[in-house]
Amino acid sequence: MSEYLCQCSEAAPPRLVHVNHPPERKDSVRSTERTALKTATNGTLPYYQSFGDAQPIPIDVPPAPTRTYVTRYWILFTFSSLCIHHAVQWNTWGPIAESMNAVFPGWGPSTVAMMANWGTIIFLVFLFPICWVTQRCGLRVVVVSSAALMFVGTALRCITSSPPVFTIMCHLCAILVGISSIIILVAPVLIAADWFPVHERTTATAVMMGASQLGILGSYLEPLLVRLPSLQVSPEDVQQDVMHLLYLGAGVAGVIFLVVLAHFPSKPPTPPSVTSSTERLNFIPGLKSLVKNKQFMMMLLSYGVSVGPPIAWISVLDYSLFPLGFHQDDAMWIGVIVVIASSTSPIIAGRINDLIQGHVRVLLFSLMLTTSCCFFWFLLLSYKVLPFAQWQVYVSIIGGIACNYATIPLFLEVGQDLAYPVPELLLSGLMIGMDNIVTVCVLLAFFIPNVGYLWMTYTLLLSATLSMLPLLLIKFHSTRLIIDTSKD
Repeated sequence: MSEYLCQCSEAAPPRLVHVNHPPERKDSVRSTERTALKTATNGTLPYYQSFGDAQPIPIDVPPAPTRTYVTRYWILFTFSSLCIHHAVQWNTWGPIAESMNAVFPGWGPSTVAMMANWGTIIFLVFLFPICWVTQRCGLRVVVVSSAALMFVGTALRCITSSPPVFTIMCHLCAILVGISSIIILVAPVLIAADWFPVHERTTATAVMMGASQLGILGSYLEPLLVRLPSLQVSPEDVQQDVMHLLYLGAGVAGVIFLVVLAHFPSKPPTPPSVTSSTERLNFIPGLKSLVKNKQFMMMLLSYGVSVGPPIAWISVLDYSLFPLGFHQDDAMWIGVIVVIASSTSPIIAGRINDLIQGHVRVLLFSLMLTTSCCFFWFLLLSYKVLPFAQWQVYVSIIGGIACNYATIPLFLEVGQDLAYPVPELLLSGLMIGMDNIVTVCVLLAFFIPNVGYLWMTYTLLLSATLSMLPLLLIKFHSTRLIIDTSKD
């Protein structure tokens, strides 16, 4: 079945746009899609009615050709490598917290939490300026700059192991890595939109998001290089292990910086889809559009509450496992399996969404419900309501984190459809900024005297459960999919 919609302008006669609807869609769904494709006349620009907006948003849809390039896989590989190493540097200290506490004066839970917290704080401070710079200067400039900042930061930690200079350099490195994290965390959606066709978009986003999570795996393997103090291992030996780890991190950061500098174009010569060739709103109008979009704001709240606490928990996972009898070496293996599962689950969820497009609601709610069940299971184990079993700890943690991370590319896809044609970088930046706000609040709670660690299990369960409520008020639409699969 097909519809013909009149697209008019003052300077040109009406143009008929032929929109093909899948035959299996119900009449109510087709009616909603027709609303999505409404146009109005104002001056010489066609207007697109974005979901949730009070006013139409002007866009220019040129009849440009589309094409995909093999280079997109190089861009994906290069940026994913940058994501992996950034995650390792962000989570350097949590997995070796016991060793750091034993041999470096002044290091404790608050210091370890603050090292991770710097990234989230700096992210919030520099988010909008860097998004503006990216829109003005292009993606290549900011990606190269991010790689350079990460290299400089990791190199500064290698200057000395003598406190307090060592601790100061570690804080400075965390700040520089935090600045570089802005592009690393928000650019995947932009890269996917600019380089990948419609049937690969969510998968590409998920690969880069999964790469960031896979980097946590490298940090959880750090106890293999950094030993605990013992009768055979002196504090000086442990300090030497830590410095060897930091030398390795700086060397890898230098290699990645050279690779990015050698070849990383902002976008391909010809766009891969119709929506990627569409003119986006400027920074300020785009930001205003997002703030006025009630459906997007509800989705933003749900995303932040759902994703923020588990992100914070990963950086301090060791502390939650102490009451259950898990020490640094034991927690390492839980962390390793968690990271492997949660780095692959977004890719699986993204690929499923690309293959069965139009069913993101069912997929998203299923993953969120499974996350709630797993965190409730871990809560019962933590408070010894259920008899302790090591395999149950593994399954509840791994299942909860993996399903939670699998929702991230789906949330981003929903956000793009709700806010189109707002720039991808601004939208994803606002979403990642929201989960960073929640992450900061969770990590700052560790500064409360005698707060303990078991409160974190309640936080995980409440965040996973309550975040589903705002989604019940949102209408899910495949806005970009409709435009990209329509034929003039």
